[in-house]
Amino acid sequence: MSVLVADTAGVSFAEIRAGGLRRLGPVPGDTRGAIGTPRRAVRHERGLSVVARVQESDVPLLTGRSADASDLRPVPVTPGGPAPALVSGVAADGTALAVVGERRYPERLDGDLYALPWGADAWRPVPMPADVSMMWVVGSQGTTVHVVGATGAPAAASVLEMRPALFAVDVAGGTVTELPLPAQGPARPLRDRLLPAGIDPSAGRLEQGAFHGDVLVANASYGEAFEYEVLHAVDRRSGMWSTVRLRRDDAVAEQYVDAARTAYAVTYGAELWTSRAGGPWRRTPLRARLAGLLGVPESRARLNAAGFVGGRLLLAAAGGVVACALDGTAGRVLCRHGDDARVRAFVQPPAGAVDGA
Repeated sequence: MSVLVADTAGVSFAEIRAGGLRRLGPVPGDTRGAIGTPRRAVRHERGLSVVARVQESDVPLLTGRSADASDLRPVPVTPGGPAPALVSGVAADGTALAVVGERRYPERLDGDLYALPWGADAWRPVPMPADVSMMWVVGSQGTTVHVVGATGAPAAASVLEMRPALFAVDVAGGTVTELPLPAQGPARPLRDRLLPAGIDPSAGRLEQGAFHGDVLVANASYGEAFEYEVLHAVDRRSGMWSTVRLRRDDAVAEQYVDAARTAYAVTYGAELWTSRAGGPWRRTPLRARLAGLLGVPESRARLNAAGFVGGRLLLAAAGGVVACALDGTAGRVLCRHGDDARVRAFVQPPAGAVDGA
C-alpha cells in the first residue's frame, strides 16, 4: 500500500510495510510551504500520476512510470502558459484533464478545458460549450472520460444558478457531450426538506465523485462560504436519484461505486454513507470503531485521508492507518506512525475503477 505522507520536511512518497511507514523519496517540488494543498495520487494503466504543487509547470501534476515514484516529472506547461490551472483528474489510460483560465473561487476556475494524453508533449484543447462548468473526472472508458460539473451559468456568482450535470469527454474526437440525469430530479429525506436553511439539490454544481455501471456518486457544496455539503447517488438505468445533506462541520473525503452498483462516500468526520442503485442513503458512524482500534479519544478520530483500494476502505487518522471492509466492519490497524507525520493521500485506482491497485 502506497501513500503520500507530509511532515516538517515536506511531502514524501511512502509505503506501508511491517506496521510502519517507509519513505521512498520526496515528491519533487512539493515543499513544506505546500503541505496544506489538496493532493491525489492515481496508479493507472500506464503508470503513476500525482496531483501536487510544482514550480516547473503551471499544472500541479507529476507523472512517472515507476511504482516507487522515483521518476516523477512535471507535465508540460499549458498553451499560452503559465496561467492559473486546475487539474480535473486522471483517466484509466493516464490521460489528464485540466481547466485553464480565470480563478473566481478557491479550487474553482472558469476557463478552457485541455487534455494531456499519457506521454504527449503538449496539451490539446477540448472545445467546451459556453454554458458548461467542469469540475472532476469521475470515470473513464476507452478514450472517453466522464466528468461531473454543471450547466446553465458557469460564471454565475451563485451555484444555485447552475444545474448538476455529467459529461462524456471524447479526448480523441475533441467533443463534450452531456449525459442525461433522471428527469424527475433528486429525492430528499423529509428532515432535509424541513431544515430552516433549506437546500434544493436540483440546483448546484457536482464537484467530485465516481461513476461506474450507470451509477454516479458525487458531492456538491452550498451556502455563502460553501459550508454545506450534499451527497448525490444517481442510477441512470433505473432513474433513481437520492440526496442527503451532511452536518455543517463535515465534508466528503472520498467516494466510490462497486461492481454491485452500490455508491459509497466516507467523510472527514468518520461517517460512511451508502446507497444501493440510487436508493436512499444509509449512514454508518465509524468514529467509535476507529478510536477503539487506534486507542485514542473519539475527538481525535477525524480523518486525514481515505481511500477505496483493493476492495477495502482505508482510513488515516490520529497517527495510524486502518483497513476495513467496504461496509466499515472487520477493521484492523495497518500501521502506526505517530503524530510527527500525516498521511495526506492513498495511491488509488482511477475514479470509477472497481478493481484494486
